[in-house]
Amino acid sequence: MSNKLYKTITLVMLVMAMLGFSLISNDLWSSKVDAEEVKNVITVNGRGSITAKPDIAYVSMGVDTIGSTANQTQKKNAAVMNKLIKTIKNMGIDKDDIKTTDYNIYTEQDYDKNTKKNAITGYQVSNTIEVTVRDVNNVGNVIDKAGEAGANKMYNIRFAISDDSSYYQQALNIATKNAESKAKAIAKGLGVDIIGPVKVTEQSTGGPVLYKNLDGKMMPKEAAADTSVFSGELEVKAEITIGYSY
Repeated sequence: MSNKLYKTITLVMLVMAMLGFSLISNDLWSSKVDAEEVKNVITVNGRGSITAKPDIAYVSMGVDTIGSTANQTQKKNAAVMNKLIKTIKNMGIDKDDIKTTDYNIYTEQDYDKNTKKNAITGYQVSNTIEVTVRDVNNVGNVIDKAGEAGANKMYNIRFAISDDSSYYQQALNIATKNAESKAKAIAKGLGVDIIGPVKVTEQSTGGPVLYKNLDGKMMPKEAAADTSVFSGELEVKAEITIGYSY
C-alpha cells in the first residue's frame, strides 16, 4: 500500500470517528435535555362543568304500513307520510329540518307445511324521518300532531344545545382552576412552590346530548293527547391536563 493511499484511508477513518462521536454526543445531550424537561413537573387533570337548558330537539318518527303487494304498500305508506310531513310543516317547521333517516321494504312470510318453504303473504314498508324542533317547548305538540297525522312509530328524542361554545369555555375555565388547585395541594405536600404551567392539553371533545327513549312505538291517539316532554338541563363538561413546574 502506498504511503499516500494509507494517509487518505487514515484521514477518512478519523473523520468518520469524529462524526460518530458527535452524533453520540448529540444523542446524550438530547437525552439530558429531555430528562431536564420532565424533571420537577407536577401533572394533574382538571375538570369543570356548567349546566344549561337545551334549546333544540331532534325527534325520530315514522310510518309503518302493511299491504298485499309491494307497490300497493309503498303508495299507502307514501300517502300517510306526505300527510305527516305536511302537518309538521304547518306547525312552522322548515322543510330543511325534516330529513329521511331510514326507508325499508320487508316481506311478510309464513311457513307452508305442504311445500316446506316460506311463502310471501304480504309486504311491510317502513319510513322514518328525523324532525329538528328548534323550540323545545313545542316537542310535545309535535308528537301529538304527528300521531294525529298517522305516525305510528316514534323513537327517542335528543335534546341538545345548538351552540355550546360559551358554556364550554366557562367549563374550561373551571377545569383550569381545578387543575391549579390540585397542583398547589400536591406541591404543598411536597414542600415546594409552583412556578407555572409548562404543558397544557385539552382532553374533552363533543357537546352534550340528552336522550329520552320513546320505545319505538306510538301511543294510541286517544292516549297521546297533550304529551308532556321535559327537556331538563344538560351538563357541559370540560377536562384539561396541565403540567406545572416547581
